[in-house]
Amino acid sequence: MQKRLLKVAIATALTVAFAAPAFANPFTDVPAKHWAYDAVNKLAQAGIVDGYGDGSFRGDKTITRYEMAQIVAKAMNKNLNSDQKAIVDKLAKEYAVELNNLGVKVDGLQNQVDNMVKFSGDARVRYYNADNQNDATDKDSAEYRVRLGATAKVNDTTSLYARITSGSVSTSAGNAQVSIDNAYVSTKLLGLNTKLGRQDYDLGQGMLAGAGSVAIMNGVSVRAGDFMAIGGKEDNGTAMVNTYGAQYSFKLASAPISLAYLNQDDNNYYAAGASFNLFPGFKLAGEFAKNDSLDADAYQIKATLGKTGLSAAYKDVERGAVPFESALNLKSTGSILSDFRSVAESTGRAKGMEYEYNADLAKNTNLNVLFQDIKDAGKNVRATVNVKF
Repeated sequence: MQKRLLKVAIATALTVAFAAPAFANPFTDVPAKHWAYDAVNKLAQAGIVDGYGDGSFRGDKTITRYEMAQIVAKAMNKNLNSDQKAIVDKLAKEYAVELNNLGVKVDGLQNQVDNMVKFSGDARVRYYNADNQNDATDKDSAEYRVRLGATAKVNDTTSLYARITSGSVSTSAGNAQVSIDNAYVSTKLLGLNTKLGRQDYDLGQGMLAGAGSVAIMNGVSVRAGDFMAIGGKEDNGTAMVNTYGAQYSFKLASAPISLAYLNQDDNNYYAAGASFNLFPGFKLAGEFAKNDSLDADAYQIKATLGKTGLSAAYKDVERGAVPFESALNLKSTGSILSDFRSVAESTGRAKGMEYEYNADLAKNTNLNVLFQDIKDAGKNVRATVNVKF
């Protein structure tokens, strides 16, 4: 709400001018009856605030709350003694709403905001096209997904998070689903950042879990610096299975390195990944994965061209080398795609090229186009528009 302050009465101005010229009001438009008058006057005498340069708030213009807030904001950035800070704090509370609208944080108001429930989310539309060589015709599919998350702060070390997801198995069939796919507590246990409940997780560059193929488990995860460990149960596509693993990330010279382990349904998976900037504008990344239980290997090498959003990758995957939650499993609607993981599972091995394009269409709006050419299996196109809010 904007409140206009009255002009200083002529009689009052004359009285102040003749009675105490040394302490004359440096802001001639501030009403003497408003409590803020004494406050800003003391700050002006101390040289903390200086108005608009002519000793007034632009001549005979009445003062708005936003103009006062601007003066207070300037005072908040000065070196203050304890008495001056007390005055500025009182003014800041009076004009807290205006200061907040100006982008200035006020401790009391900021604490209230921090303790509120905060919402965030994303919405995406995705299209698939599959040219499977073993099928008589191409296959197309479209889907949508909307996720809304809420974070509630309990105290300085504990918060609650929940996320609901609404999507479609097939937009043409109109078969919508709604689920709570995340619900966990974030806290500190024994000095470790800990999450308890249903949560997402990532491992390495995506050959084991995450990186575009969301991995979700019911369990616990802990983080300490560059080390992360998880444990719980998750759906592997056919049943709920035990899952636990760990990851350690570090740098060798300037190259990021990740070492990951995952045990899912008694299969032991290992992965090691690294990325290098070979020269300005050209990045090379690679990851090797192995299912030790089945003695199956997989690897990928990916080159990214500067800020163009373009990348190209070569992938080679043996049957059983990567788990269900691997990013090599595109999880298309109705399983229409013969992607790298599904081809490897059905034929014993899959290899070929993958090309990708990323572009920001607008603020918080991204376009991703993925093209796969799998040897002796077919071609896939996946196009996604994702909006964050």
